[in-house]
Amino acid sequence: MIELMAIASIALKTSLVIVAAGLVSVALRRESAAFHHALWTSALALCLLMPLAVLFLPSHDVVVLPAAQTTIIRSAAPSGSIVIALLLIGSSIVLIRELLAAIGLARWRRQALAASTPWSATLTRIATAQGFDLRGLRVVESEHIASPCTWGVLRPTLLLPTAGNAWPESARHTALVHELAHIQRRDALCTLIARLACVLHWYNPLVWFVAARIRNLQERACDDAVLRTGAAPSDYAQFLLDVAADPSGMPRPARMAIGMANGSSLRARIVAILDPQATRSRPHRPHLIAAYTSLVVVTILLATTSVAVEPPPLPKIPPLPEIAVLPTPPLSPVRAVPAVPAVPAAPPVVPQLPVPPRQP
Repeated sequence: MIELMAIASIALKTSLVIVAAGLVSVALRRESAAFHHALWTSALALCLLMPLAVLFLPSHDVVVLPAAQTTIIRSAAPSGSIVIALLLIGSSIVLIRELLAAIGLARWRRQALAASTPWSATLTRIATAQGFDLRGLRVVESEHIASPCTWGVLRPTLLLPTAGNAWPESARHTALVHELAHIQRRDALCTLIARLACVLHWYNPLVWFVAARIRNLQERACDDAVLRTGAAPSDYAQFLLDVAADPSGMPRPARMAIGMANGSSLRARIVAILDPQATRSRPHRPHLIAAYTSLVVVTILLATTSVAVEPPPLPKIPPLPEIAVLPTPPLSPVRAVPAVPAVPAAPPVVPQLPVPPRQP
């Protein structure tokens, strides 16, 4: 029962952290996509830390459940060991899925070829103009994809389509600016945080919703980075539609990477690109610090709040029956007894010792 209550408490507190992030996002809805991406990513990072905070931070009882309610929960809930086993099985399934995707990406990288001259020349010009260091970046090319994509936290990999060699210089420039924005923003790390949160809290639909939200927002943030370089919104939107309409599509391994035309939110991205009133600036640091601080405070308050169980009431002891008190009979008067004269003590008797006869 204790384990089941702890699991339910962590699930509830994780959901409340996401709700708090949603309230902050609604309050600051006019902020850029980059701001909302950072906000939701920090929320999932705190969800990852919630079990550790619940276990190691001191707690205080705030909510008290009555004994009758806990009795009903205990009788209706399954065994704690069964729930823990189900949680481990679900997390293992999601983790195996992510590991298989990582293995597929590694195999895809080994099968790719080195980038050709048109892509390399455009990439060098962009890196020189933006001051981007290409030494830790592995750039490869494949004929099985239709749009660029990237992945990798410690050593990023940029996979480029071979068909892009025939694109105009402006199209290659736009695609590379988008993908380099992913690398500069460390979106691969944010994606890893979202996937780990889904592994740990696989049973919580809010976590999956936020993970999908993060993936969509990071694409919109990179779209804003492209538009900040001076690209025309209509031309960029048409370029995304042309890339997404390519019949070759994205193979399954590349779908797990961060691609500019990947995902089901392309329509929302097109609407945001063509919106003249959308905020496209980088996140304001004071706003980010205020949002982070509020989420951390909410997480600490939730982690240190525990649910106490009211002890069952003590059994009532029935009162003892009253004992009838018998009336006390009246006492007879006590007669005075005359004093007895004292008997004089007899003198002590001294024994007489025999006198020995005298010698003549």
